[in-house]
Amino acid sequence: MSEKQTLRMVLPQQQLSAFSPLLQQGVRLQAEVGCSVMALLVGQFGIAEDYVTGRITTLFLNGKAIDDLDTSYIKDGSTLALSSAMPGLVGTTLRRGGHLAAMRGAITYQGQKPEWSGPGRVKIKLFNMVMAELGETFLSQGIYLSNPELGDFLREQQDSFRQSFVEIILGEQQIDPASLEEHIRLADPTGEILINVEFVNRIGECDQGFVQGVPR
Repeated sequence: MSEKQTLRMVLPQQQLSAFSPLLQQGVRLQAEVGCSVMALLVGQFGIAEDYVTGRITTLFLNGKAIDDLDTSYIKDGSTLALSSAMPGLVGTTLRRGGHLAAMRGAITYQGQKPEWSGPGRVKIKLFNMVMAELGETFLSQGIYLSNPELGDFLREQQDSFRQSFVEIILGEQQIDPASLEEHIRLADPTGEILINVEFVNRIGECDQGFVQGVPR
């Protein structure tokens, strides 16, 4: 695999919704694995514990519904899906600690604490209100995409997205959107890129957005 590159995007706040399909599909982040889901979300990603326990009511770890965040463990390559309350019987059944949780059967997470801990990757998927409220938090911490994934994302955007960039810095060089798309088109398809996305309310003013992990 070719050497990893870095990309910093600065965009107006209203462009956050353009990242919704990417966040639903899942983005990869660097993390210290071998820890519990609660330790990952609160201790590493800086999300307030009361937000995690009160707002994120439905969680899936590697496709299995989670009930106890302190005894569900992250391994290298794990996929963690986060959602607020989902409607209907299915939503009630999948809800963490809900009175219908016993109906889930084989789709409920059961796992043991990993014997190894250290640096690794975790894929985060976000849905409904959690995506709207935490999407910016994860995008700003740095996500890993392959060059083809970034290329697909850019091709799916409207001209208004390309014209809205406040700043694009590839490596240490400031470039324009057309140069970025050409660079990705020619890039090694086995390579990946570390992307930090920053949103602003207006030119030159970065949105604070979250105070200690709690949406304003």
